[in-house]
Amino acid sequence: MSDGVVAIAMTLLVLDIDVPDGLRGRALADALDDVTGQVGTFLLSAVVIAMFWRAHHMVLRDAEWIDASLFWCNVAFLVLVSLIPFPTRVLADYGHQSLGPGLYGAVIGTAALVLYVMAARIARGPERRGPFPAFPAQAFVFLLSVGIAQFAPVAAVYSWIASVPLSVLAHRHATRASRASRS
Repeated sequence: MSDGVVAIAMTLLVLDIDVPDGLRGRALADALDDVTGQVGTFLLSAVVIAMFWRAHHMVLRDAEWIDASLFWCNVAFLVLVSLIPFPTRVLADYGHQSLGPGLYGAVIGTAALVLYVMAARIARGPERRGPFPAFPAQAFVFLLSVGIAQFAPVAAVYSWIASVPLSVLAHRHATRASRASRS
């Protein structure tokens, strides 16, 4: 089911990109210019969804059991992933207003946080005491961007770039901590 939700969410992203039929010359060029922002947000969300899909598989790969709390966290995660086309459209249309980046940051940040909760729940599940997963840098950055969007919407969008190096640092730190705890 998870793969199906991801596939449908990615498909729905592209359905919002529309160029009217029958255009030629300057009208066609103008219409293509008009959808440039939509294509950009499509690519952003396609990458985000693909990363969520990969991370979801990695998290559940270690699951030896699924209880009610893990089941409902998974449902919440899939609901949030299926919702991504909506804030993507809002971001494309209202990226320079606080609503666009704020809504996008809230949905992506919450999905990343739910995925982290799932990973932590699996790591600390029955008869397991594995190390906690890396700090959820993506969740932190995207949820922080909701506040930034209230004052500077464009800065909120650019703040998302910080999730990449912060995620790398968090992963390195978690890996070192895991090695240290084993020795």
